[in-house]
Amino acid sequence: MNSIQEDFLNWIFDEEKNTEYWALENGERIHPNYDANANIDLLNNVRFKKGIAKAKLITSPQFIVKKKLYY
Repeated sequence: MNSIQEDFLNWIFDEEKNTEYWALENGERIHPNYDANANIDLLNNVRFKKGIAKAKLITSPQFIVKKKLYY
């Protein structure tokens, strides 16, 4: 896990490798601006690029409505 975190931080702060996840001010990149999708992007396009494994975002499965009941 520490290796993935270190890779993510190195990637997110590298302006040449990461061009999508930056906040812009007056057309200039000022700082990284990211969410969970940035980590998924790193995993799928850098870490797992050669393999068949793919990461995906799982949104709180315990809160998904399975069945609606009407009274």
